[in-house]
Amino acid sequence: MKPTSVLISGGGIAGLTLAILLKRMGWQPTVVERNDAPSTEGYMMDFFGSGWDVAERMGLIGDLNAIHYPIKRMEFVDGDGRAYMTAPIERISRALSHRYCYLRRSDLERILFNRVRNKGVDVRFGTTIESLSETADDVSATFSDGKRESFALVIGADGIHSRVRDLVFDPARTVMTYLGYYVAAFHFSDIHHDLGNALKICEETDRTAMLYPLGATRADATYLFRHPDIGQVPAADRMPLLRQVFAGAGWIIGRVLDEQPGTAPVFFDSATQVAMPEWHAGRIALIGDACGCLTLLAGQGSHMAMAGAYVLARELERAATHQEAFAAYQRFLKPQVEKRQRDAAWFAKFFVPSERSRPWLRRLAIDAILSSLGIAITLGQFGSKSALANYR
Repeated sequence: MKPTSVLISGGGIAGLTLAILLKRMGWQPTVVERNDAPSTEGYMMDFFGSGWDVAERMGLIGDLNAIHYPIKRMEFVDGDGRAYMTAPIERISRALSHRYCYLRRSDLERILFNRVRNKGVDVRFGTTIESLSETADDVSATFSDGKRESFALVIGADGIHSRVRDLVFDPARTVMTYLGYYVAAFHFSDIHHDLGNALKICEETDRTAMLYPLGATRADATYLFRHPDIGQVPAADRMPLLRQVFAGAGWIIGRVLDEQPGTAPVFFDSATQVAMPEWHAGRIALIGDACGCLTLLAGQGSHMAMAGAYVLARELERAATHQEAFAAYQRFLKPQVEKRQRDAAWFAKFFVPSERSRPWLRRLAIDAILSSLGIAITLGQFGSKSALANYR
């Protein structure tokens, strides 16, 4: 295909990665993002596998390595904060040939946004797509600011609650599978708690908290809990719900929530997978969570979002038509996404202790997983191999 105009809905990891790659190829990408500014919310994540592979191909490894958080070990702690299991982070890094780092989701978005801005990509914050109308030659988009423009292609990279998917694809053919959990993430002050250099994990029945030191006075928290599906939770209701669910929690888990001001931003979403038979229709296609959400439980959502952007860009570069490119992109990536979704659905049963869990048996299992051999085996099952290992 000859490089042309493309509208990308969503200024997150998938959308920004695609914009960078298409701009390099001579395309004219326009990114619209419903938020008013780059995101500062999100959770801490392990970055490796497919994500690392794409970042390396894009020349981003230096930016990733410039991010340093003082996390030297992983500790499982009891209700009194005493560690009953410890694993050095170096053990995980070594199992991944040191192609690994901790970073916040917003760190990765910031790195990608800086690259997008330096390349002169048109990014419009506070903007959503109101309607899409396709002809034989282009797609006409009406935006929330009233403007109407035409593009050769439209890509929905707008996450699990995709606007493009809602406008274009049959909702009856989109399968949303709730895995039984909600996840919340936020910053907090570590002045009074002193996490040291350890990621601390405190597990209780149906709820788990993970606390990450970011520096001498800052920390990140990720809270996960089983709960009936109640859909999207309004921003004002998130912290009250967390306090209710984690009432009586051991160690500092409840206190950290009590210390948060009511206006503190909280990333909050359900662990819900998205599956679709087709990822494209006419001149419109979906990438990332919009068509194949893995959920945080898979530990590879951002990785596969970047992989999807990379494959789509390469196929657009190679193919004679957008139909060929979209079909090749789906044919290559969809089976890998589906496998990871199956793995995540299986793992969800054990991710957080339940009433049926036997603490002594769970601790033995975690101890085995965190051993040098166990980590290598576990990572081999859950994404250490890049989805793009045999793709050029």
